[in-house]
Amino acid sequence: MDELQEWLDNLEKFKLPRWNDLPELDLYRDQLLTLIEKYLSPIWIEDGPIVTSSMVNNYVKNGLLPRPIKKRYTKDHLAYLIAITFLKQVISMNEIKSGLEVMTSLNGGIEKAFDFFCEKQELAFRMLNYRNEKQKISEDNSTSAYLMVEMVTLSFATKWMTRKVLMIENGALEEESKE
Repeated sequence: MDELQEWLDNLEKFKLPRWNDLPELDLYRDQLLTLIEKYLSPIWIEDGPIVTSSMVNNYVKNGLLPRPIKKRYTKDHLAYLIAITFLKQVISMNEIKSGLEVMTSLNGGIEKAFDFFCEKQELAFRMLNYRNEKQKISEDNSTSAYLMVEMVTLSFATKWMTRKVLMIENGALEEESKE
């Protein structure tokens, strides 16, 4: 379980960019995809690209992402894409769309909604490290929208840990069968 503990320790240190950390310059799609890889690859456990051009096209087509302006993407696109990448692991595209709308509205815009989401996702990751019992995933705010973010971020983190445990266990079984 050393591999799992090391992974949990890395998750505990993982930081998503905040709104003010995102580039101010408009990006072409390949730059957008490169930044997503840069931001998320330290904790991503699946093989292959995290986000593809066809995914971006589908998100735009389905109204999850605003249309690019003259084939350029803004920090709004990048923030939405980071959130969508996590959320799609746990909830449906329709739920993502309505959830993004609610949280953006509730927080007074994408800037605060994005930062709130990032804080909650990091907290959910930190909570997975069973040695860190001081962290609590609760808010004084009791609205269903805040509860939704707490639950969806925790769901992603626990699903990811489950998948990592299975990967480690499958690797161990393969090693045993070779001996």
